[in-house]
Amino acid sequence: MRNCKITSIVLTVLTVLMLTGCKTSSSIQKGEKQSTTSAEMYKEKVVANNQTSKAITAKMKINIVMNDKDISLGGNLKMMRDDVIQLSLTFLGMEVGRMEFTKDNVLIVDRVHREYARVPYSKIDFLNAASLDFYALQSLFWNEIFVPGQRNISEALGNFSVAESGEHTLLSLKTAPKLDYSFLTETNSAMLDRTTVTSKDIMDQSNLECKYGSFVKLGGHSFPSAINLTFKGKKNYTLDLTLNGLNNDADWTTRTQISSKYSEMNVNGLLEKLMVN
Repeated sequence: MRNCKITSIVLTVLTVLMLTGCKTSSSIQKGEKQSTTSAEMYKEKVVANNQTSKAITAKMKINIVMNDKDISLGGNLKMMRDDVIQLSLTFLGMEVGRMEFTKDNVLIVDRVHREYARVPYSKIDFLNAASLDFYALQSLFWNEIFVPGQRNISEALGNFSVAESGEHTLLSLKTAPKLDYSFLTETNSAMLDRTTVTSKDIMDQSNLECKYGSFVKLGGHSFPSAINLTFKGKKNYTLDLTLNGLNNDADWTTRTQISSKYSEMNVNGLLEKLMVN
């Protein structure tokens, strides 16, 4: 009888331990699942902040710095989703230059000297160094996260890791072979604060950074009225935009027509001339 009683106690203890172990294991697995789900939900929240309108237009004040040259101009920003980005540069109310980015190429126009350059993205230093095509550049101007070469960001969210630290959450692109892409967001709102592109080669000190600020309401979503794009490399560039009168007007000409009186120039020489104007 005593042996049976001891055996019964041992079996009871083992059963309790097994049930507890199963419960603990289940809790850990559940916690891991919740953590993963939370990260995926946060990525979706970031994407949900994207503008749903097809077009964005605004008046702008633009400051351009190229190495030791610095100019400030007025102008207009016009963007059509998946089609074109136009920056019209004005001085005393007259257009003096224009930059137009389409899916195929970059157009730079100097109205003062009646010159232009139309080149692929690979010919623009900072775009080539950061491996930015039209869609990646569009994401920078539209305040969105991106994966190079991917058009549908919702289908590519699995490429990002998520790390929360206080008031900010960092989304890092894990799949790019040569460059690190990181997207710093404000945790409470999931709004994108800063995009940074750096080389994985420690010998390459070049980097591109885009900062956003002064968010306003546009089409039911928040959108930055201050955008600062900086590239540091063999040449340093800064594009500082202050936007006002933001709206979703889509009634405008999406392509710039070049007069036969204009001469085609080397893109670097043309940029130098624009910085002198």
